[in-house]
Amino acid sequence: MLSDCRPCYMFLSLYVMPSDSAPSRSLFLVVAIAVLLASPGASGQGLVDLLDRARTGEPAFLSAGADVDIARARKDLAHAALLPQVSVSAAASKYDRNYHTRLPGFPDADDRYRSASQQLNVTQALIRVPELMAVRQSDHVLAQARHQHDGAEQALKLRLLTVWFDLLAARDNETFTTRQLLTLERQWDIVLRGNALGLYSGVQLQDARARLEQGRADAATARAELAVQRSQLELLTGPLTLERLPVLVEDAELDGLLTDNLDHWLELSAGGNPALQAALSAFEAATAEVAKQRAGHLPTLELVASYSNNGQGAGGFPGQAGYDIRQGSVGLQLSMPLYTGGGQSARVHEAVAQRERARHDIELSRRQAVAEVSQAWLGWESARARVAAGRQTFDAARAALLQAQRGLARGVASDFEVLQAEQQVLAAQRDYHKGRYDQVVATMRMRASAGLLRDVDFSALDALLAEQSAPTAVAVRATAMETVR
Repeated sequence: MLSDCRPCYMFLSLYVMPSDSAPSRSLFLVVAIAVLLASPGASGQGLVDLLDRARTGEPAFLSAGADVDIARARKDLAHAALLPQVSVSAAASKYDRNYHTRLPGFPDADDRYRSASQQLNVTQALIRVPELMAVRQSDHVLAQARHQHDGAEQALKLRLLTVWFDLLAARDNETFTTRQLLTLERQWDIVLRGNALGLYSGVQLQDARARLEQGRADAATARAELAVQRSQLELLTGPLTLERLPVLVEDAELDGLLTDNLDHWLELSAGGNPALQAALSAFEAATAEVAKQRAGHLPTLELVASYSNNGQGAGGFPGQAGYDIRQGSVGLQLSMPLYTGGGQSARVHEAVAQRERARHDIELSRRQAVAEVSQAWLGWESARARVAAGRQTFDAARAALLQAQRGLARGVASDFEVLQAEQQVLAAQRDYHKGRYDQVVATMRMRASAGLLRDVDFSALDALLAEQSAPTAVAVRATAMETVR
């Protein structure tokens, strides 16, 4: 499945490493812990599901979507100013008129009548340069809103991935501190019994007690950090029912980016960074605004047509007959602004200043894009180096643990030394996992800066977290039993 997504996942390749063959009771414990951590999340809440939940409830992303709808509506409004404007009006009245003349000998008169009128008006713009510039501007504003929406989506995806792997790292640290606390408690029991037998001094006893208390504090801190990271994830997705969290598949190598270089990613970011593209669209919109305001000095020409029908039951004086009038007109209407008190010139100056600000925003966005990609690239290289070092440290810690166990069996090492070696194995495993998480997040950060973080990336990461990609508990137990034999 991953091979079908090669452009997105060049950095994902798997290899299988041979298992150790030396007997080790403590090594079995370490491997069992790794298997427990590699169990997939419950309730089918993988990264794809979490992304779907974040899309439907994250306010900043939904707000960016609403901005696109607003820009689309404003574009329709700008187009409407160039289309025919049609209006109709109608009126009906009832009159009761009493007529009294001041000349002697003329009788008074009373009139009761009705009148009605209907009128249709049509106006079609022929020359309206400001409205034409407004249409062009609305296209750029809509493009800007869409780029901002894309940027909000990239930010949402990156934030979700960052929080998710921070949660996994917090889970690993909580597991490490819990196991470390168990080991420190065993060390404390050994030192306490040895002190009673005179094998350990009081200073060693105090040191063991101090390390035990520190271990308890570390475990409590790790539990709190795990709860905090879980709450950060729920800020994006809403309440979760995750019972167990997965880890990246053991033996997954994330070195596919070696075929690329920083210049390649800088080029991708220059052409696809959503914030930079939004800034470019904003500059085009500001340029159109300058043209629109300058066109405010130009004349406008409209085609005006009307048709009316008026009827009245009596004339203007008593005794006159009623009438019906039908009238139509078609003409051109020219408007030319002569003086607006300097207001139009002020609006032009304002638009020019806004265009200059938009120009500077482009450079700012470009520099930020370069900084984001460079920092992500350096973070990826750092994480890659830490992964390589962590792998070696983990292997060395396992070898030291086996040596300590063999020394214990031969009577040349103590239980205390074995427990210390177990702690080194657990710490090395935690640091190795953290380096791999950071490497994945740095990779996705580069993709997000270039606007290339897609839904299929989440599917690929879910595949790396899938249960079938990790050794099962039965297989590990069988391997461990074979190793003991």
